[in-house]
Amino acid sequence: MVRVYVIRNPGGAPVSVEISGHSNFAPHGSDIVCAAVSMLTQTIIFAIEDLLQMDSGAVVEEGYVQLTLPSNVEPNRKEKLLLLVETLLLGLKETKNAYPDFIQYSEERKPGEK
Repeated sequence: MVRVYVIRNPGGAPVSVEISGHSNFAPHGSDIVCAAVSMLTQTIIFAIEDLLQMDSGAVVEEGYVQLTLPSNVEPNRKEKLLLLVETLLLGLKETKNAYPDFIQYSEERKPGEK
């Protein structure tokens, strides 16, 4: 199963996204669920790096991605960064809705002031 774990700050903005595991929907090389998750994730990482000219800071390994958003980003770029990450999360949630037995999605909000 693919596990997606999102941490949001008290205001609701994502601060980290962790994606791990394999869906086991189909044999390696034919697994459309893993392919969808992988392409969504990689596209957003590429967009952060190429379009926003930012270091994504992503840790990418076989069956694992950790994306931690930087906190010291100028407001205009921060807005674009958040839009890209929310787009990733929307795509992951919709993929989970289409294949609920193969993706687990959870979010946690950090306590504190907004």
